[in-house]
Amino acid sequence: MEKKIERRGRQVENDTVINVYTQEFKDHTGETFIWEWDKIKNPNGPLSVTIKDPQWATYDKKDKQLIELLEKYEVKKGERKPRVTKADKEAIEKLEYEMNEIFYSFYPEDRPKIRKQRVTKTK
Repeated sequence: MEKKIERRGRQVENDTVINVYTQEFKDHTGETFIWEWDKIKNPNGPLSVTIKDPQWATYDKKDKQLIELLEKYEVKKGERKPRVTKADKEAIEKLEYEMNEIFYSFYPEDRPKIRKQRVTKTK
């Protein structure tokens, strides 16, 4: 005797499970949240969450420029340390200064205090 399998309800159109996908959320302030999921590696939550804030766009651009400059002078195994040119050194210092100004404009309480030297009295 053959057993007859009875299927009730609506038929399943797509029964393949999606394990790897990304979700993108946009906030009313302009922030973009990108959630990357991989259900095989981590079934309980997203693998990574990337937040792109338009306020930090200039900071991110300067950070990429700084990383590119620093990678140019990275020491490779078995080679001598490359000498940083004067123009690149000035560019690195300028980028670091501009990045600090952007950061401290958002978080002024984190700016380091300027310590003045104590004046000693002579008799």
